[in-house]
Amino acid sequence: MNRKKCVQVARSAMAGRRAHPDRERGYTFHHGLRTARMALELHKQISRPLEVSESLLFVAALFHDVGKGYEPHNRSGAVAVKRLLAGQLTPEEIKQAGRIIREHNVRRKNRRCWTASKIVQDADLLDHFGAHGVWLCLRYGAIHGRVDEQMLKAYNGPQYQQYLGKARKALNFQVSRLAFDGRVAIERQFMDRLAAEAAGKL
Repeated sequence: MNRKKCVQVARSAMAGRRAHPDRERGYTFHHGLRTARMALELHKQISRPLEVSESLLFVAALFHDVGKGYEPHNRSGAVAVKRLLAGQLTPEEIKQAGRIIREHNVRRKNRRCWTASKIVQDADLLDHFGAHGVWLCLRYGAIHGRVDEQMLKAYNGPQYQQYLGKARKALNFQVSRLAFDGRVAIERQFMDRLAAEAAGKL
């Protein structure tokens, strides 16, 4: 398979589409590309055998949200890749990619998920935290007309803190949890600085 051609197909299918009202146009493509790259990095550190090739892991992660907006998006995405990747993957590879896409948001509900699916699950979740977590938070605030003090109150409130705890528990691998902790620390540094500037600090 040719990864570059698969990226081109993904860009054509997702880069011009707005699949969620709180996300920018093309978010699913850029999020998918980051998730695919992170999945490869996670696999290097996890060092477990995969059910698929690394190239297929990359492609499945790239397309994991292609069905977003057509819920359940994991199932609609698995159907969509049959058409989108027909000229790029073998029938067996399409079947394997479809399974990973179907399992990408099942998380701990189904422990029979492939290792490849669990890696994509973790990469997908991690992309919502850290520097990109700050981006998502600020974008949400801008779309919904929230000022900085409102965003800080929400970030520091019990609901978001519970969300952080739930997200961390959903991760499959220790390396993912360590990465999550580092990303949340980055968010916290930014929010602390935002609070300091809101209070008038130079």
